Amino acid sequence: MRQGHMLDSQGAAGGDDPAPILTLSLNLTDYSGRKRQGRAVLLPRWPAEPNGERPADGEDFRIVVLSEPPEGPVSPAEGVVVSAPARRLPSQATGVREAVATYSAAKRSGLALPPEAAELLRQGRLFAAAPLLLSAEDVFTEGKARLTLLARDLLSSIAIAEYLSPIAIALNAPDAAKAASQERLVDLKDLVSAVGDVASEANGALARLSELVFAADREQFLACAERVYPNKQALMEDIYTLRAFRQSPEDAGEMVAIRRFLEQAIVPTEEADLALDRSLVVEQLTFATLCAEPQRLPPAKAMLETFRKKYISAYRDHHTRYWVQMARLHARLREEQAQVEALQRLNTLTELGPPMGAGALIAYEQLVADTAGCPLITGVEEMLESDATCPACRLAMETTAPVQRADEILQRIERGCQRQMARLSSNAVQQVLHRSNDARVEQFLKMVQASQLSSLGVIMNDELVGYIRRFLVESRIHEALRPILDQLEKGASPKVDEARGTMREVSHVLQRAFQATHRALPPADTAALHPGSRSRKRRR
Repeated sequence: MRQGHMLDSQGAAGGDDPAPILTLSLNLTDYSGRKRQGRAVLLPRWPAEPNGERPADGEDFRIVVLSEPPEGPVSPAEGVVVSAPARRLPSQATGVREAVATYSAAKRSGLALPPEAAELLRQGRLFAAAPLLLSAEDVFTEGKARLTLLARDLLSSIAIAEYLSPIAIALNAPDAAKAASQERLVDLKDLVSAVGDVASEANGALARLSELVFAADREQFLACAERVYPNKQALMEDIYTLRAFRQSPEDAGEMVAIRRFLEQAIVPTEEADLALDRSLVVEQLTFATLCAEPQRLPPAKAMLETFRKKYISAYRDHHTRYWVQMARLHARLREEQAQVEALQRLNTLTELGPPMGAGALIAYEQLVADTAGCPLITGVEEMLESDATCPACRLAMETTAPVQRADEILQRIERGCQRQMARLSSNAVQQVLHRSNDARVEQFLKMVQASQLSSLGVIMNDELVGYIRRFLVESRIHEALRPILDQLEKGASPKVDEARGTMREVSHVLQRAFQATHRALPPADTAALHPGSRSRKRRR
């Protein structure tokens, strides 16, 4: 905790409002680690109309210390705590000012006060809109005013009150809520304990509320509440859920199934009437309705059945249209299979450079699998008894066929093929392949020079790509060995390190070629490699 101070000279206040004797700026870190700032104000008395005694813009809290006990009731605004002495403080305003002015870093745990003034404030009372954990005796002790501690308690109390109020409402509805006090947390803990061994369907709500009510202290409670329940309506719904399972487990289990169906039954925005019907049903069929307004359940269930019939009809039509589109898309993808395989084979030629379109090839295979079809292309409405989506494909109504994504993937594969063709068109590669004197290679080179991508998949098979790989690897090996062979031709002996380096480079070229082949191509047919194996199987 950190505390700073600043004295402000105050002018006389208008009307009957007392002028502040002094003000003190306070800076601190609250229960959640946030930086907060506020002000402490010393007033002669509590004003008759305390409208001005509230946190100003930019302030998170205000502490008001009175010089004399209030004559009437004290009802501070939210964010304000009032400290009233047991009796009028001695008229030593100058002494108070001096005590504040001499406040030093060594006394940052509190504000120094004249002993008699501190004692009267210790015997007095604290007033706040939210129940405080501290008392006046805790704040004014050893001649000091522990204002930072009081401000921290005030901020925690305000935050806890914001959760205690919805807890109190949800625990007792439809009857009037009991006081939003710490006792409501005890009631909530009893509810959690009572439902713990009964409701497996309520495990989510039970886990969240258990973490909340079994927090070790106020700060852990607030940290948990702000993390788990940033929306306090969700907190109330969890409480209603546990109440429903305690009161009527059968009805609560039915509500779980209904809520699950409605969560899955997502309706696209273009289905405006159906979306409106769904939102009305969602608003009506809640655990709050089950606990607090059970008379509304029969008409709400009738609305649900009307929505269910409309939804199932719309879902069936969408399911059929979607998978018809996906079948067309699947056929289109399969038409490009030859070009895809050609790029896969070209990517094994590591001598050309890094592979092209590798991500697109992976995406293609995934899209082919995704578009393969749904076994429930017809009759899906018969399966939609409890689930709102097809049990086989889990298609949502807002999902559309990925036509644009298919276009993008095929374009990327085509660009990958074009880049590999450009590499194959380079002079160095052309010269290497021309030396093969193979008719298939010559045909392939003519196709490359003409940039005939449509014919690439026809001619590019495993045998041809292996043949091309051989000549490319031989060329790389020859380039690596040339310096050594030149020295051999001249009758000179190469250096040992130079020879070893050359052999390592040759080994690396071969190893890289083998690894690329094994990664990209399907495993070889062992029967083809060992002709006798098939005959042995037949003899068996």
